Amino acid sequence: MPTKTAPDDIVMLKRTIASSLRDKMRADKVSIAELARQMGTARTAVRRILDTKNTSITLNSIGKAARAAGLRIVIRAEPMSPAELGHLAQRLAKTSDTSETVRLKAQITEGFYADASGSA
Repeated sequence: MPTKTAPDDIVMLKRTIASSLRDKMRADKVSIAELARQMGTARTAVRRILDTKNTSITLNSIGKAARAAGLRIVIRAEPMSPAELGHLAQRLAKTSDTSETVRLKAQITEGFYADASGSA
């Protein structure tokens, strides 16, 4: 069975958030157990948030961890460059997988219509 992978931008977002949380925890000398206590959750939940490969964490959980660590999360959507849109269009032209076609069309639409203010 093929595994589902998150888009590159989501993976990069999760990696950035996890890295920022780890850096803040290290600077403040806060352990996973202490952050979990502050959040009112289990250490395993904090480990999932800090796991850069786990992209299925909710924004609510990420926000809760950030607030407990003294951080705030800022997410901004930016329009894709013509080169990025072109790359997606080339992939779309080559695929015969229906689900991949739907996904690529959605990415192209989102990338084309995103505006500089951060809303799609």
